[in-house]
Amino acid sequence: MLLLDEPTASLDPDMADWMRGYLASYQARSGAAILLASHNMAEVERLCDQVLMMRAGRIVDRGAPSELIERHGRVDMERVFLTIARQADGAPRAAGRDAGRATL
Repeated sequence: MLLLDEPTASLDPDMADWMRGYLASYQARSGAAILLASHNMAEVERLCDQVLMMRAGRIVDRGAPSELIERHGRVDMERVFLTIARQADGAPRAAGRDAGRATL
């Protein structure tokens, strides 16, 4: 089992991409479980089979990235993350591509 906290933080894009590829390859070869803590939702989408979404230290949703994207009516995990992070009371916001997007 690997426990990783922000494994690609502060890496340049080329090295971060290499690291993500290495982790995926290592997991496939070894069958090791990887527990990954990350705010990089593209990385989460690429590497994770299951995701726990947390807010204020509590799990507020869980599932495969594709399930979370569908459930929240978003186009990617970045938008899911922003939707969950911006919920004040934990109640789901209206679904839709632009829901939860700030307008300036």
